[in-house]
Amino acid sequence: MPKSVPQKTARSRNWADVPQSGVLEPMTLPDAELTLESVAVSLLEDKSQPRKAMNSTAYRIFKLLQWLIQRPLSVDNLNSLFCADPLIGKPVSNDSIWLYVNTLRTLGCQIRRPSLRNNFCYEMLSHPFGLNLSERHLESLSQVKAFAQQHFSHQEMRVLDGLLKKVVAYSACPEPQQAIERLFAQSRSFDYEGIGHHIEALEGWAAQGQLLWLAYLSPLKGPETFHFLPECLFYEQGVVYVRGERPEFAGPSTLRVDRLLGVQPVLEPELSAGLAERKEQKTTVVLRLLTDNPAAFGGFGLNENHGVYEERCQWVPGEKDAYYAVHLQVRDVFYLKQRLLACGLPFRVLAPQAFKHEMQATLQAMLAMYHPENDAHAQKEAKEDTDGRC
Repeated sequence: MPKSVPQKTARSRNWADVPQSGVLEPMTLPDAELTLESVAVSLLEDKSQPRKAMNSTAYRIFKLLQWLIQRPLSVDNLNSLFCADPLIGKPVSNDSIWLYVNTLRTLGCQIRRPSLRNNFCYEMLSHPFGLNLSERHLESLSQVKAFAQQHFSHQEMRVLDGLLKKVVAYSACPEPQQAIERLFAQSRSFDYEGIGHHIEALEGWAAQGQLLWLAYLSPLKGPETFHFLPECLFYEQGVVYVRGERPEFAGPSTLRVDRLLGVQPVLEPELSAGLAERKEQKTTVVLRLLTDNPAAFGGFGLNENHGVYEERCQWVPGEKDAYYAVHLQVRDVFYLKQRLLACGLPFRVLAPQAFKHEMQATLQAMLAMYHPENDAHAQKEAKEDTDGRC
């Protein structure tokens, strides 16, 4: 069994019971569309006093609204904020907080009560002071997210996902959670908010060269465990992958982060050193560019995340057969092969021979699919054509 690195455990928290009833009288707001600014004006002004007077209770309710919109908060968190505010400067009782929450509910806010499920925090689910998102708006958000997935890193996408979710959650959308789920489904991506801390831990271990013991849900083999030396994380079409070395494979392996069942740092110096040496083992792939205009090529757009460490185009002179050659330094050819097949094959593999034969076998297998003997539909049409001539 691999030696594990000690991990810290989180402490449990206690929570005092809160009253279940009580509400302050709702305030009269203008007939215009509700905004945070209009609520602030209405809450801060006491109509029974001169204009400069401030209703301290209304001010505390408005600050509570501002804070809960930003993030869930416990009673202790709220009292820390109340004490830090220069116009309040003191804590308030649990009963008062409960009355303020009920007042916000009468204004249309949906606020979840503290419980073990939400770490004993008041949680703002929705409020009427946000955007009004139509179906067209939601479709546009999905298109923006799908476009960003093709160009952003996984760190940038996590920030963007959080922003889009906040826009939907704090809008006037009647079913914000369903709208968020649809947003991710339409863009064919995975929501990594729940495992963000795992992604950050993997990034740290990759930077340190830390050997891991993984439990992984393989789509072919099911649950399995193995050693893994992470090299980097990258984002591809809505999915975060971790790339690294496994002892049982000669080339690097790429794993989906959302399929990790468990991760444990281990101390195996000899195994770590052996796997780290593999990172320096690279193969040179040479391709012949089947065009006289290299500017039209523009490169494959691959990098170290895809196992490609260098790419350059070179003119190969010759009296009868001059051409442009593309030289690539790679760790493995998986992503390069996919890109060659996707770009219409304006290339011919020259070296190494193993990769050349692999491409030939793939193309022959694809061509065989279109042979009449392997095409039941073509055989049926040919039979019907023959029967019609008889």
